[in-house]
Amino acid sequence: MRLRHLEVFRAVMLTGTVSEAARYLNVSQPVVSRTLQHAELQAGFRLFERIRGRLQPTPEARALYVEAERVFGEFERLRRLSANLRRRGSGHLRVAATPSLGESLLPGALARFHRQHPEASLELQTLHTGQIVAALLANEVDLAFAIAPPAHEAVQAASVGSGEIVLACPAQRRNSAPLTFAIGEFADLPLIMLDDQTPLGMLAAEALAGAGPLPASFASVQTYTLARSMVGEGLGCALLDQYSAASGDSERLAVYRLARPLSFEIHALRAMHRPQSLLSSAFSAAFAETVASSDTAARQRWLPGRVDLGR
Repeated sequence: MRLRHLEVFRAVMLTGTVSEAARYLNVSQPVVSRTLQHAELQAGFRLFERIRGRLQPTPEARALYVEAERVFGEFERLRRLSANLRRRGSGHLRVAATPSLGESLLPGALARFHRQHPEASLELQTLHTGQIVAALLANEVDLAFAIAPPAHEAVQAASVGSGEIVLACPAQRRNSAPLTFAIGEFADLPLIMLDDQTPLGMLAAEALAGAGPLPASFASVQTYTLARSMVGEGLGCALLDQYSAASGDSERLAVYRLARPLSFEIHALRAMHRPQSLLSSAFSAAFAETVASSDTAARQRWLPGRVDLGR
């Protein structure tokens, strides 16, 4: 069977009649009827039986339809790829960011970029760090942003800013003394831990490894935004990146700097085997500007006093 045969067969399966299939395909009814007859001749078996004025698919047709949908799914993927390639030539950019950066910094970078390039179109994704590297190498995204990404010989990483890990606690637990105080003061509140496999999770785990008595662990999560939301609900404290913490409700979060700062780098990532476009460079610059301005805003959220993790 040819692709045109499958197209008509699928249209009849979806609509149930030759006339509706003709309207669906924007062709005449005789064209559908002739193509369907030719498809049956090519296949060597009947595809439909007419029962009470409607076409009922035969068992063979139902089996064929499953494969036809798979074929058309691949065809649709090819069509989207073609459209993306066409838009890239006229100012299309595919950008990915980790969930925390996607919520806290990406919107501001988008606003800056759009003011400078209102004609550009964007395709945005939030992916975990390992997924970002795979997407860059598979040519699924042009540019990505991540905290402390793993080194890869085929991926170029350029710093676009930095930040610190902070301690976020429920707002009712504000410490008014502008002094260094121990995390043990929050011993009655459980710790919400980041998954140790995340870059910040490993930093936090290392920082806590040598600490003294700690609050009990309440839950382990994989996204900083979820941990922040849980803190806002009063479920415990969490070590977060400063941008995720600053994006939370100031009426619900108390944010403290650590006595021994734990810093991290934010990187723009791209595949080295593809040249960087002017549009990609412009977006990286907009992201870096957003990091700088957000750093100032985040620091204004830090309360007096620093938390000593006991290292």
